[in-house]
Amino acid sequence: MKLIVGMGQTGFSAGRFFARRGEPFVAADTRGASAPHAAWQAAFGAGTVFDGDFGAGMLDAAELRALEGIVVSPGLDPAVEPLAGLLVEARRRGIPVESDIAVALRHAPVPYVLVTGSNGKSTVTALTAELLTAAGYRVGIGGNYGTPALDLLAESLDVLVLEVSSFQLEACDAAAIRARAATVLNISADHLDRHGSIAAYAALKQKILVQADTAVINADDARVCAMAADCEGQLVTFSAATNDDSLAARHRYYLDADGESLCRDDQRLFAGDDLALPGAHNRMNALAALALVEAVAGRAAFDGKALRAALAAFTGLPHRMQVVCRWPINGGEVRFINDSKATNVGAAVAAIDGLAVGGAAGQVVIVGGQAKGQSFDELAAALKAHALGVALIGVDAARIESVLASVAGDTLPIARCESLEAAVAWSADQASARVSAGRQVVVLLSPACASFDQFSGYADRGEHFARAAEAVCDTRDVSPPVSAEVAS
Repeated sequence: MKLIVGMGQTGFSAGRFFARRGEPFVAADTRGASAPHAAWQAAFGAGTVFDGDFGAGMLDAAELRALEGIVVSPGLDPAVEPLAGLLVEARRRGIPVESDIAVALRHAPVPYVLVTGSNGKSTVTALTAELLTAAGYRVGIGGNYGTPALDLLAESLDVLVLEVSSFQLEACDAAAIRARAATVLNISADHLDRHGSIAAYAALKQKILVQADTAVINADDARVCAMAADCEGQLVTFSAATNDDSLAARHRYYLDADGESLCRDDQRLFAGDDLALPGAHNRMNALAALALVEAVAGRAAFDGKALRAALAAFTGLPHRMQVVCRWPINGGEVRFINDSKATNVGAAVAAIDGLAVGGAAGQVVIVGGQAKGQSFDELAAALKAHALGVALIGVDAARIESVLASVAGDTLPIARCESLEAAVAWSADQASARVSAGRQVVVLLSPACASFDQFSGYADRGEHFARAAEAVCDTRDVSPPVSAEVAS
């Protein structure tokens, strides 16, 4: 008998997995009566929902006395009651506690590739899957991004490419994770409200590297480099630096001296201008994906026309530096860019710096939401250096404003906005006042915060931004939105 805790998307995938295997299971949810009991029973039948009170005492219930394991949804904080008490008692009784990812990796019938990090992991996961598909593999893509990992096990595949989060890795044993290839792309402060410290957060990410056949290491990130000492497989590095050989790596992926071409060891693989993905940070993402692909398909895969075409055609993912619309004005242009997926400071700083390097004449940035325990000093420095104005939204707007004021003083226009729509309108006015012939000014949503104070998730926030931006562009009599295009 298995206990599934949480009746969300992950919980349902666990139910389907155990049902396929003919293993008995029952589900419980911390939401009590508001949990989707009827939908669960419709999917899995009567007797699959625990009806008693949630907590440590439930382990004495008759239907759970033969309990062999607990699968916990990653969306539930294991340190918060009543779940915390249940997990303490389970471990005291020797009952294993796992995440869905732990179960999926233990039962995976094919090799798997794991991707994690603070920023860029969805892009690298998607690009790796695209390239392996182009190389002729039947690829299952999912995990924290897309299809739940346990659902992928029902498909006929050659390889799994999974994004994994720190939440999913909490209930995983590093000794049980044996990836064909794995990468930690970067580490910056994120989810500290749950993990307590950046060291604890990094230690969770590191789990995927320890026993990977190939550990793909970001040589430009000191915290990731430190993880290399514990890796048992071969090391492959990626870096923006041409001559970085600080780690004894089997292969080195890097950008050439101009930061343009993608190289491997002494070979030039691809011209950066051939990539649709914008910015130096996305060229780094492409290097990581290529290293992962080689670990599965071999170096010869890079010579295939289909793979090269797939790399050139990949334009990124929604809500990640996505151009929503353009507003021609005064011989120049205001461009609205949706980067709602930037839910931490590191991601927002990468977007702001990347636009500055990419040639935008200026940017008005919308930030704010739930801070998740982060420091905003680095964000304030980036905004001082590159922003023409800042619109603040969300529950922690006052905290961000205080940090900005201490760094930028009164030199940077700042507006506290009650809604995202108001922030877009204010930002559009600020940007239009700075446009001149041949100049492009950007209105950038890159919040550096979680969205759940005002929205159902980052995608919902991004869609609200897109609608507000399109309304501005439409009322100013411009061409139709180009929402499928990615920022350049």
